[in-house]
Amino acid sequence: MTKIKIYPIDTNISGGDKWIGTDADTSSRTKNFTVSALADYFNNASQINLSNSLKFKYDTVAVGDSRAGGSFSFASEIGPTVNFSDISNLLFHQNTSNGKYVVELMDAFSGNIVMISKVDDPNKFAFYRINSYSQNPLETEFYDTSLSYIDGNGSINEDKYYFVSLLQFDALSDSDKHYAHTQGVASTTWSVNHGLGKFPSVTVVVSTGQKGYGDVNYIDENNLTISFKGAESGKAYMN
Repeated sequence: MTKIKIYPIDTNISGGDKWIGTDADTSSRTKNFTVSALADYFNNASQINLSNSLKFKYDTVAVGDSRAGGSFSFASEIGPTVNFSDISNLLFHQNTSNGKYVVELMDAFSGNIVMISKVDDPNKFAFYRINSYSQNPLETEFYDTSLSYIDGNGSINEDKYYFVSLLQFDALSDSDKHYAHTQGVASTTWSVNHGLGKFPSVTVVVSTGQKGYGDVNYIDENNLTISFKGAESGKAYMN
């Protein structure tokens, strides 16, 4: 038999490359294994430690269905494919897709910038600031998460896996939190979920570019309403 050490070293690794090994699922029979299959195993089983990256599956939830463990989803179903730029709120399960309880870590992400990226295609990604993270009162294993989209590329797809990774931790975030609310549809009352954990000052700029004047009602430290005499659209800035 030829000695293994005399074979040349392959310096150009590709997904179709193979090696021989023992298959534990078939009574230790000898089989070929591919590089791409091993990569899929590592990705799907979260076997590689990616520091602060947490893996969740995008779950679509029909009316009456239960939300899957280790998933994120919308409170009200939107569809199997949703652009990253259209996401402002998600429900995250208390566990990652491989069963790790991460509530304390996710809570620490609040007020900071994270990246959500597709596990098998890192070119599908988005940056968000997490505005708030709080337990859902009805589905207590899930946490309502308010997000502000910053930039990105692509969309999320049904039953695909995504990493949530901390990109920037702002140690001064408690003293310098801010939030911008966009009101695209003219209304006499704007409802704002700013998630700042305080009673912020509010500046309104209406669609004409002029400063707007409305009555601000603080519901709690994370929510407020702005009421106008007539229907207005524009933006509200909270500091």
